[in-house]
Amino acid sequence: MNIEQLINKDAEKNSPYMGGFINHLPMVKFALFSITNDISKVENYVEYYLNNYNIDKVKTNYEKVVSLEECLGKKELYESCLDYIRNNIGEETIEELVRSTLRKYPLGLSSGLFHTIIRLAYAIEGYELDKKLKPEVERALTYYITGYREGRLFNRKINKEEVIAEMNELMEDKEFKEIRNSNMSLGQKLVKLYNSENYLRRGFIIEGKEEDKVKGILEILMPAFYNSDNIVMLHCITGLQAVIALKDYFEDYDVVLDIFTTTALSHLLTQTDLSIGKQNTRIEGSWDEILKKASESKNIHTIKLAYTCKKLYDLFKVKDLKYIINKRIELELNR
Repeated sequence: MNIEQLINKDAEKNSPYMGGFINHLPMVKFALFSITNDISKVENYVEYYLNNYNIDKVKTNYEKVVSLEECLGKKELYESCLDYIRNNIGEETIEELVRSTLRKYPLGLSSGLFHTIIRLAYAIEGYELDKKLKPEVERALTYYITGYREGRLFNRKINKEEVIAEMNELMEDKEFKEIRNSNMSLGQKLVKLYNSENYLRRGFIIEGKEEDKVKGILEILMPAFYNSDNIVMLHCITGLQAVIALKDYFEDYDVVLDIFTTTALSHLLTQTDLSIGKQNTRIEGSWDEILKKASESKNIHTIKLAYTCKKLYDLFKVKDLKYIINKRIELELNR
């Protein structure tokens, strides 16, 4: 069995949804194979996952739809949307459909705590290695559409050297602090922030090209994560790598990085344990050693974070990326 067969195996029967949670199996298959190149290890993990998690099965009876727009943000139409994509896209290739969808709906990249964009990125990365993974791209794109929740885009630009000071100001603002410390759900907090004119005016994006924007937002995301081991902060980091992996599919990649910054900062500002104070970091071990440790984990997020950190490190050489995955592994071992 190869990775294409493993990812596609049983995937048609499984929904991307698990009740109120997410089916991570297609994503963790790709991430684990990418850091190990070991099919048997992935097969063993799949067996563990299926024995410990209940994945929703796709419906066999579902209504027909006449457009993708009809499915936008409606997870109950997953099967209908997938059927439409496979039977009504005409002469458009799957690559063209991904491009047209992301160019039309870039504000949805943070949907489902960035899971929709992460699965789509993994699917595309796999498809670029093996075109037989087209069905996974179709499923991932369907998930992006049916899981759609719209974010926002800040307009105020700052230099990347100012990000910590500016973020601290947002964290200390009375209005935003009240929202963060309220009993509302994450989604309710996001709606409250996005509906605040003060928030949209005070929020910031980062000036410069890709490297400035990525390194600037990582200056916030990395300490936010290693100060908390918070799952929301973790998904902001894995979501960043997904956006970068899909850069050729967006109409204006620089603007998409700004959308990512807006939505990532907003997600952070919903978390009560948010802290971006610098810590003394201690980096031990080579990447090979760290990835080997991560590959032994049973935690889907540890595996995906390891894949993400290595990919981001290869592109931007930010050394603390090695530290945060190493710390994640150590915390897991000590639990």
